[in-house]
Amino acid sequence: MIKRLAWTSSLLATVAIAALALASSAQDGGGKIVQILDRIEESKGATLWEDIRELEEIGQGALAEARKGLTRADANVRVAVGALLYRLQQRDEGLEALTKVFQDSKTPAARRVAAQATAMLFESDAQLTPVQKRTHYDRLVSQASSAKDEMVAVLLHRGAYALTESIVPRRAVRDLFDKTTHRQVKDEAALALAQMNTFQAIKTHLKEMAQRPGEQGRLARAYLEVNKLMESLNRVPDSKEGKDDKDSKYRVLDEIIDKLHAHYHDPSKIEDDGLIDAAARGMLSSLDPYTAYYDEKMIDQLRQEELEGHYGGIGARVSMRRDKGGVTWLTITEPIFSGPAYRSGLRSNDTIVEVEGDPTANKDLSELVRKLRGKPGTPVAIKVARRGWTKPREFKIVREEVQLDITTSQLLPGRIGYLNYATFGDLDDELKLKGANLETHLKTLRDRGMKALILDLRGNSGGYLRTARRIASLFLDRGQLILKTRARGKEVERYVAEEPNLKIKLPMVVLVDGTSASASEILAGCLQDHKRAIVVGEQTFGKGSVQDLKMMESTGGRSAARITIAKWYLPSDRSVEKEVASDGKVTVEGGVAPDVKVSVPERDFWKEWEFERLRAEGKIEEYVRKNFTAHRETFEALAEMDYGDPSRYPEFDKLYESLDTKASKDEVRELLRDFVRMRVQDERKKAFAMDYQTDVQLQRAILEACKLADIEPSQFQEYGVFAAANSK
Repeated sequence: MIKRLAWTSSLLATVAIAALALASSAQDGGGKIVQILDRIEESKGATLWEDIRELEEIGQGALAEARKGLTRADANVRVAVGALLYRLQQRDEGLEALTKVFQDSKTPAARRVAAQATAMLFESDAQLTPVQKRTHYDRLVSQASSAKDEMVAVLLHRGAYALTESIVPRRAVRDLFDKTTHRQVKDEAALALAQMNTFQAIKTHLKEMAQRPGEQGRLARAYLEVNKLMESLNRVPDSKEGKDDKDSKYRVLDEIIDKLHAHYHDPSKIEDDGLIDAAARGMLSSLDPYTAYYDEKMIDQLRQEELEGHYGGIGARVSMRRDKGGVTWLTITEPIFSGPAYRSGLRSNDTIVEVEGDPTANKDLSELVRKLRGKPGTPVAIKVARRGWTKPREFKIVREEVQLDITTSQLLPGRIGYLNYATFGDLDDELKLKGANLETHLKTLRDRGMKALILDLRGNSGGYLRTARRIASLFLDRGQLILKTRARGKEVERYVAEEPNLKIKLPMVVLVDGTSASASEILAGCLQDHKRAIVVGEQTFGKGSVQDLKMMESTGGRSAARITIAKWYLPSDRSVEKEVASDGKVTVEGGVAPDVKVSVPERDFWKEWEFERLRAEGKIEEYVRKNFTAHRETFEALAEMDYGDPSRYPEFDKLYESLDTKASKDEVRELLRDFVRMRVQDERKKAFAMDYQTDVQLQRAILEACKLADIEPSQFQEYGVFAAANSK
């Protein structure tokens, strides 16, 4: 697959191949950082890429000083710092900075340079794992699809393609190329398609661009030459032997490998098996977003983490949190209460300062998580700091196969049952491993007098089809159609409801969002079609196809091709799959449309930054620590619901006056309640199933459930505030 020829230009190569050198001292490096950032601001980014190269050469020594650039108003400075952070292995932080620029900046030039930097970083990053690539890919495609700036959309799709070489971004860029009326966008889209080795629709435009002077003209000429060469290589000789020889069709692959062995600048990278694997990945990913090549490690990871919900680790959810000095540290956001970390004494907000003797300061989160994970039964040494301790303490935790909570439930006021289902794994395995699965939770809610059910499938990316069928059978009559599959122009199979041991006939609401996919869409869609449930939330993801793992005999079964073998259709004969025509145009949006649409409010970035500062300051956490024992019952009640009233917290005004913040009392109350909820969870060894005080989608689901069950929500104090707001 052709890579971006722009790397041959000095303008773009500065980011792709810049060497990372250690600064002679943090102090000297910090001073140079400031000078470079000032220069970027003064020149309005005129030499941005050269400035980024200089920043990279300084290295880790002055990273703390560079982060201060994120608070500057100048977008070019923030782009430079974001790119620097990414290149110095602070990927999440760097991407966050770039994302804020291309999403929030009011200046088109700033948005585009941030999107371009994002794409270039992914194009030059050879260290991303398959899981990381997929995560970043999904995020970029989503951001590109929602971008109002066409140039930003092209650049983000370019970055997404670099991660997986999927057909989705390629078709999206083709669609933009066809539709746009802006010459600059059309030019950039043409170059992006050439990079993706898609020349059929753009050759005429590239030839016109090739007549122009400057960098884009040079790139257009170069792409046309490469395309000509590739066509020559792929042309089979016109001879009887060539026509009859099937292997001649694939001769180009052998020739490419031979030429790489003979001419590639770094022979150590030329390994035949790896090149063939890469070719297999590219071949399969070119068909649709879900057909892919899996090696043994990827198959195990998919089965264990995504479907079965368990892995070897310390048993804690973690993130990177910034301290008052601007340094980010690995922090426990919530221990898994059945895991070894909690049993060893670790709690929410504990800071892990070292893993196996290596400091966690300003490190990449994914790398740290990999260090914590490992084979069950093996130990990992960590050092932990906690507010109130005089110094960090050492822990040696034996990794376990941590069991994540796939199903959580709670009976809400008015006897509204709430059940969250995280992934469609094996229900029998859930019962064996945990002692309670979805069916057990439903029976408990029913036996406690549940009058209506809310089934929360938000964030559920799917899983086993057989599990979706079994769950649908809990709510449908025997024989009712759940879905049917079609392949190669004919119906393959029909799935109907079975007769389960448990039958739930109560009114029902299903909660979904843009990440509810596959089996989640099957369940929500069939219940919607049969008028069995009202669907609330946002349009679902749009995956209406069936994949099967076909083990590769040529590798002794150590790898597999995940192949789309059919599409599935709901009882109403609709497909949720996003339909894309051969010209790249989306003809069907796909997904399950909710009966009641409720969107999540947009993030308030200013408030998030202020909350981060207040967390780092530590006064709110210290308030909870000092007051929890004396006011435990009060805090437990506030964790469930504080009715938006700061005065319910002991000595709240005194705490607020000590903070020196421009956040309102109600905003501080919101952050304080987060700390209270974490402490209550730690003490009772059980996570909250949800938070209907702040979750607007759940609030609407509650009101719809009340309506279906003929319950007046205003009679319950807990529902009073949002019931009144939704009635206006």
